[in-house]
Amino acid sequence: MSWQILDRFWHQTLRRPYYLARPLDQGDGPAVVFLHGIGRTGETWQLVVEGLSHLPCRLVALDLLGFGASPKPGWPAYDIDDHARAVIASLEKLKSAGPSVLVGHSMGCLVSVRVARLRPDLVKHLVLYEMPLYEGLPEKRRYRLRLNLYSRFYKHILRYQPTFDTETARLTEKIARKVAGFEVTPETWQPFVKSLEHTIMRQTAADDIKHLSAPMDVIYGTLDMFVIRGKPQQMFGSDAANVTAHTIRERHIISEKASRFLVERITAALVTPPLN
Repeated sequence: MSWQILDRFWHQTLRRPYYLARPLDQGDGPAVVFLHGIGRTGETWQLVVEGLSHLPCRLVALDLLGFGASPKPGWPAYDIDDHARAVIASLEKLKSAGPSVLVGHSMGCLVSVRVARLRPDLVKHLVLYEMPLYEGLPEKRRYRLRLNLYSRFYKHILRYQPTFDTETARLTEKIARKVAGFEVTPETWQPFVKSLEHTIMRQTAADDIKHLSAPMDVIYGTLDMFVIRGKPQQMFGSDAANVTAHTIRERHIISEKASRFLVERITAALVTPPLN
């Protein structure tokens, strides 16, 4: 029996989740776990990890399913539960003494929220940077216009055939790389488009957030073209006492400036006692 058949039997038939690669894993103490955005890898958190390296904590960056050094099976839908189940299995494998501070960027925010919904015992605090929340928004014309624009752009990407060459790339590729930092290869293209369709376009975060009690820092960039920023009470509900919203002047990237702000919020999260 070939390795591919065994892999598919174990993970698809028996529903055993994949373990994710850890490009960054250092330190001891309470765990801070980083989940990157679509088309990226755990290496994107390097500046944030460096800013936290002096603290007595364990810093772990995961490559999400289909990206970086993590498994890239062809059969999954790469929906939110495929990603969340792999993260949950990987968190359990860390064998941390207590729940982790979960830090997400872009799609990593959606996965973080889903993990917290499915396994609240594993999550002490959520720090969510540039969460692309598209469901459950107030019925406002400006929101509908932007959502329609996103939908058209994403559907174009789903039909797109990339060149995987920076020299001959067409305009769509250049825009995606420049604005959002997307980096895809022939090996990660299917996980990318499936994650876009089934995790970002068909997201569960708006409903998941309503069921969370863990403290959440939600950070928006005022220059971010991929995220809708609204008033917290409109986005999360007037009774969402566990949600604190922040804004910084930044695009959809983890820059030096954004890294410094994230370090501040993560440091505060490490010393904040969990809500009962």
